[in-house]
Amino acid sequence: MHQAAQIGLINHAVPAEDLDKEVDQFAQRLAAGASRAIQWTKLSVNIGLKALATSILDASIAYEALSNHTKDHQEAVNAFREKRPPRFTGE
Repeated sequence: MHQAAQIGLINHAVPAEDLDKEVDQFAQRLAAGASRAIQWTKLSVNIGLKALATSILDASIAYEALSNHTKDHQEAVNAFREKRPPRFTGE
């Protein structure tokens, strides 16, 4: 088992054949935990995540709209329609 760098994306990596066993063990640990504390922790974390998502939504939509006017976006659409890999240029 390899441990990834702690940057918040991955905190455990396991071989595919061990995944179900590891998930079951983790779920059992959560189920045996202090349910109120876990519930309240999830609630408090979600408050921050919802606030973050709300604060960046307008900018995300604006950048997405800008992206839709690029040559790379058109290439992605054409490649999808033509069932081929896209050839991006950075434009």
